[in-house]
Amino acid sequence: MSASTVAAIGGLVDAHRELTPVLAEHLQDNDGELLPHLVMADIVRWLVDHRETDPEVCQSILEWLEREYTRGPEDVRGLITVSGVELIPDPGQPGSELRDLLGPELKRVDPWLV
Repeated sequence: MSASTVAAIGGLVDAHRELTPVLAEHLQDNDGELLPHLVMADIVRWLVDHRETDPEVCQSILEWLEREYTRGPEDVRGLITVSGVELIPDPGQPGSELRDLLGPELKRVDPWLV
């Protein structure tokens, strides 16, 4: 955990208030401690669960992650890659279509698209 990964999670949730319950549940489950990689995994699960009911929000979140990946420091890039992109369900699984919504930089780090 670093200050920049914590800030990235905060920025993502601030920009997408729909994720506030995800963060709240995470904090409750972890005695108030923010663990960025675990939250990012929870956000990917949220994306999978909401890909059909909230497609515009899902697209906006993935666009935010793309922008943050391109300008963020190495630890934020790692957070987005390892606990974000790499946790999108495997091809053929429900939610795998999120890969189609990834921007060009995130497609480059997706192990299924490389």
